[in-house]
Amino acid sequence: MTSEQILLQLHQEYARRREDNMLLFEQRQAQACEQCPGLRELITARHTAVMAGVRATLLNARKDGGAASGMAQRMADMNRQITDKLTQHGLPQDYLQPIYTCPDCRDEGYIYDPSRRMCDCLRKAFNQRLLQESGIAGDMHTFADFDETLFSDETDERGLSQRKAAVAIRNVCEAYADSFPATPVRDLLLMGKSGLGKTFMLQCIAHRVAQRGHLPTCTSAYRLFELARRAYMENDSSILAPMMDAPLLLIDDLGTEPLMNNVTVTQLFNLLNERQLAGRHTVISTNLTMSELQERYTERVTSRFLDATGCRRLLFIGGDIRRNLKRKADNA
Repeated sequence: MTSEQILLQLHQEYARRREDNMLLFEQRQAQACEQCPGLRELITARHTAVMAGVRATLLNARKDGGAASGMAQRMADMNRQITDKLTQHGLPQDYLQPIYTCPDCRDEGYIYDPSRRMCDCLRKAFNQRLLQESGIAGDMHTFADFDETLFSDETDERGLSQRKAAVAIRNVCEAYADSFPATPVRDLLLMGKSGLGKTFMLQCIAHRVAQRGHLPTCTSAYRLFELARRAYMENDSSILAPMMDAPLLLIDDLGTEPLMNNVTVTQLFNLLNERQLAGRHTVISTNLTMSELQERYTERVTSRFLDATGCRRLLFIGGDIRRNLKRKADNA
């Protein structure tokens, strides 16, 4: 499902919500009129007065302010009579107020103040659907979860520490997610040994991009090439279409998938080539070095990663931080 389809689905749900709330309001009004003798006549008189006031305003080219003031006073008097009638019969004063799930946008999903903008309620629902559609709802990592104290601050002969490198990578990835789709560079390649935070950072990018209203597609290399194998065996390119067409595709653990002759390398090249030609963004994490990537996938594939104008490589350094993470969790 595309982001446009998700938004259309939400618009339909909001329309049903308005209908349900209107039905509930009408049921309340019928109950109140049955319980409070004379209430229906007051409601009818108020409605008649409102319509008469609207017609008078439209017909009165001078828009007489005095007439408008008198109308306001009449409405206030009628509203007071209605609330008095409700309280006399044991009902709350606001019992006949319009019913909205979200009073800010009145279940329209948008606020006009004066320009049209998405209400927080719709934005939250939209972002949650995007996360669910991306497969990253739930306990996915976010940039707010980044803890630089997990990384060693010991410096190497270059004066570079694992912590400093990790913070720099976090900053690059956060800027990439915040600027998507107008990123400084189209693709990212997250490289380094296992346990250094590559998957964590990939999830952070996906989460932030989804929060900003875009639809990322997350997959493991294993799942990606399972789909590629099916597409090859069934001679059906549509199986890989969601991966080809995703505005942002995030592939985790490239190099851990089974290597199939004439399938893995060819499909990976076609995927990267088609996405780059279409200007679509791709983020990949791998435990392999550049020489290992070239040996496994050939130079034709790795050349796509070496183009600095289209792909930025981020190298994760240092030791496995999972032990530090476990120690911190145990001491919490």
